[in-house]
Amino acid sequence: MTDAHVHLERGPYTAAWAEEFVTAAKNAGITELCLLDHSYLFREFAPLYDDLRHSSDFIDRWLSRKAGKHTLDEYFRLIEDLRPRDYGITLRFGLEICFLPEQTDAIARLIERMPLDFTVGSVHFIDNFAFDHTPDLWQGVDTDRAYRRFFEHSIALAECGLFDGIAHPDSVKLFGHRPSFPLEESYDTLAAALASAGMYAEQNSGISRRTSAEAGMDPALYAAMKRHGVPIRTASDAHTPADVGAGIRYFYENHLI
Repeated sequence: MTDAHVHLERGPYTAAWAEEFVTAAKNAGITELCLLDHSYLFREFAPLYDDLRHSSDFIDRWLSRKAGKHTLDEYFRLIEDLRPRDYGITLRFGLEICFLPEQTDAIARLIERMPLDFTVGSVHFIDNFAFDHTPDLWQGVDTDRAYRRFFEHSIALAECGLFDGIAHPDSVKLFGHRPSFPLEESYDTLAAALASAGMYAEQNSGISRRTSAEAGMDPALYAAMKRHGVPIRTASDAHTPADVGAGIRYFYENHLI
């Protein structure tokens, strides 16, 4: 089994901390573990969020607490330390990069020649709306517009040619908001774009631990991915060793990969 999306950010960039995740993965029956962190944590990526910070007080306060806590060199030194070690499972290293459409060229320059096994793109902001942070932020939001923009951003992510996969591809459903229109056309367009780019999509259990949202993709989105031949990679979105592998066996047992 694969856990394709596991964050290290709540501890130091040391082999001892990473090995807690490796041990948890082996105990959970995971044979491939993919470690990463969010792009905003790194000083080199922090300027890419300046326009967002200027347009939203909430985002500015949030990034003031979170952004730029590490350098990429710190992360790369950890990768160099871990790569030669044999843990008895496949260990891969990547980044989860916020897709900001206006920053596509800057993202491309930053990730060029990085010593990574993969990059996964994610949509965490719909323009200046931090849709997946707290349910209160949805007050007064046009849900139909939010969904349209979310999938426009996601399709642009697939078409930009920078990423190996897309993280939690329908996380806009996190707090239970649903549009008034059917989503099958958006699902199909996104799946076709991912297939054309040779990208994978995550079956990600993470949002189901935060809210009552279903684990993984909406069934119709999953069906579109399979119809277009998009590879599926299971992911826990763990931020602690205790959550490594969470929900992944469910995806395998129910043939949702």
